[in-house]
Amino acid sequence: MKYKTSLLAILSGVLFAMPWSYPHLFFTVFFAYLPLLFIKEESHKQDNPYYLFNYSFLTFLVWNTLAYWWVSEAQVVGAILIILINAALQATVFWLISITRKQLKISILFPFIIIGLGFEYFHTQWDLAWPWLNLGNAFAAQPKLVQWYEFTGVRGGSLWLILINIALFSLFKKRNIKNLLGSLLLISLPIGFSLYLYNQNETPISNKRFCLIQPNLDPYTEKFKPANEKKHLDAFFKQTDSLLSKTETDLLFGPETMILQAINEEQPMESDSYKNLLKLRQKYNQTEFFLGVHSYQKLGNKIPAGSRFNSEGNYAYEAFNSALILKKDNTSQFYHKTKLVPLFERMPFVQYLSFLGKYSLELGGYNGTYSNRNSINNFTLSDSTSIVPIVCFESIFGDYCAQRVPEAPSFLCMITNDGWWKNSMGYKFHFDFSRLRAIENRRQIVRVANNGISALINTKGEIEQESEWWKKAILTGEVKLYSRKTFFSEHGDYMGRITAFFSVLLLIFVKIKRISQSKY
Repeated sequence: MKYKTSLLAILSGVLFAMPWSYPHLFFTVFFAYLPLLFIKEESHKQDNPYYLFNYSFLTFLVWNTLAYWWVSEAQVVGAILIILINAALQATVFWLISITRKQLKISILFPFIIIGLGFEYFHTQWDLAWPWLNLGNAFAAQPKLVQWYEFTGVRGGSLWLILINIALFSLFKKRNIKNLLGSLLLISLPIGFSLYLYNQNETPISNKRFCLIQPNLDPYTEKFKPANEKKHLDAFFKQTDSLLSKTETDLLFGPETMILQAINEEQPMESDSYKNLLKLRQKYNQTEFFLGVHSYQKLGNKIPAGSRFNSEGNYAYEAFNSALILKKDNTSQFYHKTKLVPLFERMPFVQYLSFLGKYSLELGGYNGTYSNRNSINNFTLSDSTSIVPIVCFESIFGDYCAQRVPEAPSFLCMITNDGWWKNSMGYKFHFDFSRLRAIENRRQIVRVANNGISALINTKGEIEQESEWWKKAILTGEVKLYSRKTFFSEHGDYMGRITAFFSVLLLIFVKIKRISQSKY
């Protein structure tokens, strides 16, 4: 019996993992919960109160391992911690759903929706945020099926999958025409609505001519080697100069951390790299530059947790992974990456336990805790066009991106360095998140990678241009500007916020009820 139950748990984990490993097998998530739901039914007959938790942990351990084993390409310890932590959290949530259903003697559907969606939202907000496996992300490579994300965001996809799994489970238990028709309608109606939206067209307000450069520097052997820094930056400047001398371009894009020499945001002219970049921009008066940099701000007496200390200059400072824009009037703005990768870029809970800042994990020979304080949401260009900057890991956070989309002619620009994960599903699935962000906000996305996939993605999540993996590339074209805010960009992850609030109330109620019952 244990052997059979273990196989069911493993099967469930494999079915969950398929869309993250082989995106064309996305449909397996429609019934991935079924084996786990059968285990839940069996758990009522067991004396062990942790029976369901143990087997659900096995399910989610399999899912997490298959879905992002590739993190180990960069950091084995980090990969193990991420997999174990997320599997334990997901198992706990499923266990709490079952306890709530049993305690209240109701259908599992209600606690599944409230607690399940509530946890997904919570997992985007705290210091260990890692929403890679939120259920709605299963359709990242299938944009035609989820055009309605412009109303619900990814959380709507998670709700859809929960409903389908529960409906199919009911159909399996009670094979009747009512359950069959209900299941078919649950699957077909959202897809039909999505195809209807897909065939609608919207007229852009205007466009911007752009050029992006993908340098394709190996982060392990080239990019982060101090001896190579000047050579690589000079090559980027030379290539930029050559491109801009041959074509009229409104915007020039470079990838994440194109400039490694940290720039003092209050005195940027102290940086030779910044001065040379500014000089080049001034040569082409009609072009504005957008690229990734390291930047910092010196601190006074008040030193936030996670800050760094410069022993030579004898001052404390906050370090940022930033996007920089140089405008036509020669002014600059710095946007700071706010959603930082837990364990790698910022140690969780460092604001409460400051000593943790020393223990961020090494990534390809580079480590250090960044600050996540930010003062701007987007860049406004000289003609009032807006760009919403997104730096790498932030592209997974739909709500965070949507909150910053203005009701003005705009587009999104995502800069990244996906070479850490080598030639794995990691960089491929990371790319597909940008397609979901385009749908949610109905904005085009310019994606600029050091190595990975650079691309122009339209408002329907379709790829209009893209580079090849592990090759130097230049993309040129026109990015279209739109100003209409979608329901999701207007209201953000309302489904997540509502369910998170009620899940807390529900769990408190269940806890009080259990305590009161134990007294009698």
